Amino acid sequence: MSQYYYNPFGSSDVNEAMQREYNRQLRIKQEKHEIRMISLSMGCAIIAYLVIQLSVSSLLVPLGLYDLYLSNPVFQYGFTVLAVSFLSVAVPFGIMALVNKKNYTAPIIPNQRLKASKAFIWICFGMLCCVAANIVVSLVITFFEGLFGLKFNGGEITEPDSVFACVMYLVGVSIIPAICEELAMRCFSLQLLRKYGKGFGVVAVSIVFGLLHGNVVQFIFAFIIGLVLGYVTVRTDSIVPAIFIHALNNGMSVVQSVVNYAAGEEIANTVTVLMYLLWVAVGVFSGIYLLIKKELFFRDNSNNSVLTTGQKFTAFLFPWMLIPMAILIILTLATIDKV
Repeated sequence: MSQYYYNPFGSSDVNEAMQREYNRQLRIKQEKHEIRMISLSMGCAIIAYLVIQLSVSSLLVPLGLYDLYLSNPVFQYGFTVLAVSFLSVAVPFGIMALVNKKNYTAPIIPNQRLKASKAFIWICFGMLCCVAANIVVSLVITFFEGLFGLKFNGGEITEPDSVFACVMYLVGVSIIPAICEELAMRCFSLQLLRKYGKGFGVVAVSIVFGLLHGNVVQFIFAFIIGLVLGYVTVRTDSIVPAIFIHALNNGMSVVQSVVNYAAGEEIANTVTVLMYLLWVAVGVFSGIYLLIKKELFFRDNSNNSVLTTGQKFTAFLFPWMLIPMAILIILTLATIDKV
């Protein structure tokens, strides 16, 4: 005896539902593959960043320039601009952008025109976030150093010893790194990933930004600053505020060193405190203004990805970011001293 089953859907409806699910699964697979390939190219750029620095630095000894590097601040700053900012950051991530040029759905350089007043507000708010991050990370590091009896040693740069060295210090530590790193991170990288969601893009690129800084301590600070710079970039659709925030954040240490050279350590410390207080004051005012204007928070209406947040980060981090992360841990262990 034959049996008949009642189908609540018409056959065409079932076929359409199956086709939609098939297309969704196909798109999930495709987006995961795209993110993994982007992760691979960024991971290669991070490794190239480390390899190029090591390779170029190793040439100083056979060329007889190592003593000059240690003793001459101007040469050191110029070398840093060429070996780090340009060859190690701009070039690898520029190549990464060329490799992925077909995957961009947004302009490679965010170029929305901003009024000077609006840009100033966002820069001040960004600097408030940077100052807060600097203070919090410094307190956390001090706590852990005291708790475990450890000392985290970062790379030190020679203090300027002339007026020309002060100018070169400003260029080599503040201006050029801000331009090169923001092009690499908030242009070449963030604009590539933002089609999978602005929030995902900001966080993922902040991880890459942190990995470029060579140890866990600097990773934490760079990651937080990366979140600030990425957030400001996607909110303004302009790279200009991020470059200024980056340059001004680096510039605070430059000002301290320059004033120390010109007027002594005591005055330099006073100027540093005043700078912090100034940025806090104008930053709080700017934050209140943006809050009143309802510009601080927004919905990401540009996210057309079918992946969940967890699927995106799993595809981005595994497996290709594991190698840069392992290198980060190794480099961190090499900078820790027992007190």
